[in-house]
Amino acid sequence: MKTIQKTLGIFIILFSMLISPIQAKENSSSNWMENISGDTKLSALSIPGTHDSATQYVSLSPIFQCQDTAIKTQLENGYRYLDIRLVLKNDDLILKHNFAKCRKDKSIFSTSLTLDDVLNDIYTFLDQNPSETVIFCVKKENSKDDLNKVKSILNSKINTNSWYIENRIPTLDEVRGKIILATRFKSEYGLYLNWEEQGDRTILDVPHKKEDINVSESLFVQDRFNYGVEDKIQAIEYCLENSMSNDSTFYLNFTSTSGKGKIGHPRNYAKKINAYLKEYDWQKKNYGILIVDFADQELAHKSYLTNKKSQSILIRFDFLLS
Repeated sequence: MKTIQKTLGIFIILFSMLISPIQAKENSSSNWMENISGDTKLSALSIPGTHDSATQYVSLSPIFQCQDTAIKTQLENGYRYLDIRLVLKNDDLILKHNFAKCRKDKSIFSTSLTLDDVLNDIYTFLDQNPSETVIFCVKKENSKDDLNKVKSILNSKINTNSWYIENRIPTLDEVRGKIILATRFKSEYGLYLNWEEQGDRTILDVPHKKEDINVSESLFVQDRFNYGVEDKIQAIEYCLENSMSNDSTFYLNFTSTSGKGKIGHPRNYAKKINAYLKEYDWQKKNYGILIVDFADQELAHKSYLTNKKSQSILIRFDFLLS
């Protein structure tokens, strides 16, 4: 009997070793956070994100389009930071990029994309992938909108079982399966992630510390949105090489640019910048949040694979071998 037990135990161990590479491979872009230790602070991770996340279908698309996939697809591709620009429309919130409306589909008769539309997609994704979390960074896109009304409508959508709303950098286990509210305006809820417009500040200012998130946690941002492509790549690289993300410091590295203030096509700029990022020599280190235009799965993969996975626990079969 003991011989059979030992043989069975050895077989199970060998079988688990054989399938472990397959399991690791199946840990896909939809659930890459699953293998990250739950006590890791969110700021101590490399997290891929998207700039102007809702602009797949947008008015005046050659100028204002920054993504060619829906938010649902971005999440499936591994992106976990969303740049959400909200504008008041009666008693609702819709999404815009500057004055250009984000739409539900490519039809010229399409209605505006609403906050509820976006949230429904995120809820569905998190229900299917409870190991993940999504940073939902909100900006009030129209300076003339009543901030209190924007906050009131936004706060009415919050279910504390599905959202993380503290102004404190959480551990991953605290936010698995949840939306993390972050705002670029002062609010009673959510992480306060705000910074001054940076435009074409000189490279010597990178990284640019805006202000504290709270009394013990800080924020660094590179968002030089008026640089030419070559200068922008230099700014991005500087931040990749000098990332100071840790347990108490968020680090946001925007790769988007408007091309030195000229009217241009974000897609053309992103094509060159994304090609650079795909050839970059990524190391096993914390790069913070990398926020990109025209995000694809390959670019997300490059970013999140730099995270350290938690050590696999080998199941012991001592009871079989005794």
